[in-house]
Amino acid sequence: MPAMPVMPPIDVVSDASVALKWFHAEGEEEVEPSRGLIGAYEAQTVALQVLDLTAYEIGNALLRGRTKATPSQVNTVLQSLSEICPATRPGQEDFGLAAEIAARHGLTFYDAVYAAVAQRRHARLATLDQQLLDAALGMRPSEIPLEPAAPPTPRRKRLTPGSRSAEPDSGGRPARRR
Repeated sequence: MPAMPVMPPIDVVSDASVALKWFHAEGEEEVEPSRGLIGAYEAQTVALQVLDLTAYEIGNALLRGRTKATPSQVNTVLQSLSEICPATRPGQEDFGLAAEIAARHGLTFYDAVYAAVAQRRHARLATLDQQLLDAALGMRPSEIPLEPAAPPTPRRKRLTPGSRSAEPDSGGRPARRR
C-alpha cells in the first residue's frame, strides 16, 4: 500500500495579542484557541512563529497592563516565549510592504509588520487586534484550522462496457469504442 503523502503544516504568524494568551488567561478572550496553536505546533500541524518584536510587546503589556507583572515574571515569560516557538526577524522587503499596509489601512507600523511578514510568507496571521481583523489582514485563532486540509483524492478511472481503455477523453469520460 503506498504511503500517504505528508501534508505540510499550516504556516501561522502570531502577533503579541495572541501570544500573550499563552501566558495570561484572566479576563482574556480566545485563550483556548490561542493555546491550541501551541499544541498544533508541537504536533507539527502548524508552523508557528512570532516576530522578534513580540517579546517587546509582551514585556510591555505585562509590565504596564492589567497584570502589573514583576520584572522577574516578565523575564520568565519572555524566556518561555523563546522556548515555545522561533522568533522571525523581518527583512527590508517586509518593512517596505509594512509601510504600504500601514498607510493603506491606517495601522501602526509595528502592527503592519506582522501583516507584511505573514503575507510575504504566505502564512496566516493569528491576531486579536481589531484593526488588523477589520482590514482582513489577520484571523482570530478560533478561525484558523489546526489541521492541514487533506489532499484531494485522485479520481479512479473506470472501464465502462464498450470502452477501449481507462484513458479519459477530453471531457474526462473514458473513451468509447466507435
